Amino acid sequence: MTDSDKITEQQEIKKKTCFVIMPIADHPDYEKGHFKRVYEYLIKPACETAGYQPIRADDSKASHMIMFDILKKIVECDMAICDLTTKNANVFYELGLRQAFNKKTILITDGKEKAPFDIAGFRYVEYSSTLRIDQVKVDIPKITEMLKTTESDSENSINSIVKLLEMQPVKIEPKDLNSEESMLFKMVMSVNEKIDALSNNKGTNFIKPINLYSSNELQPNISFEEIYNSDPDDLYKYIFYIYNDKLGNLKKIDDNIIIFSNNGNETHMINNIQFRKKIKAKPAIDFLNLK
Repeated sequence: MTDSDKITEQQEIKKKTCFVIMPIADHPDYEKGHFKRVYEYLIKPACETAGYQPIRADDSKASHMIMFDILKKIVECDMAICDLTTKNANVFYELGLRQAFNKKTILITDGKEKAPFDIAGFRYVEYSSTLRIDQVKVDIPKITEMLKTTESDSENSINSIVKLLEMQPVKIEPKDLNSEESMLFKMVMSVNEKIDALSNNKGTNFIKPINLYSSNELQPNISFEEIYNSDPDDLYKYIFYIYNDKLGNLKKIDDNIIIFSNNGNETHMINNIQFRKKIKAKPAIDFLNLK
């Protein structure tokens, strides 16, 4: 490895991160794929120009992230951008978590709706929802400048509920793992590494026909994604699994979160195509044996 390669590698390791809090699923008031374009053509370039690596929950590179990983990144990223457009409930939840720890965050909105009164007093950047190229060229520098200004602001600057109310930010106390917890953690990490290795395997591609049933048993060989694209109403007729762990029945699809219920225990999964493909299904009723 040359010296220049080492310098580049060190720069990449030290690159600042910015977690993007925004609507992910399509919204009825906007064209299909609108918020994906907001991210790709507006937020992502602004982050990169300001020297940040943008991170979004449904990025293909983050497809293995579970809910706890995402919550951890919301808290630990150097910066966050929060798009208030559509007043999305999950967005406000993640913003509240970020602000509870008094972490630096900038707010943006397309201005179609007034910001809620309890955060209307904070600084925010307004962008054009048209995403026209002439507008994007104006909006990217505005967001970039806000990122840089917020980064250089002192810790005492007021742009969060914590500072406004002069409250103490939340702190997470460090905890040492005992030997059993350490062993369990290593086992989980080992499984994750194997899953990533299989996911990144670029061997021979082949088409495998869907076989919902194997022998006389109902096997979970069809994915959530296939049912989701075929007839979403049928999702409630299945029991779901991921990596042989039972998730249970579908309880609710809430914007970018899928909620499963298994004997009263809820499991929340990210609603993106990567997870939908990994979640497998089998019918809740063995209708093959019905007379």
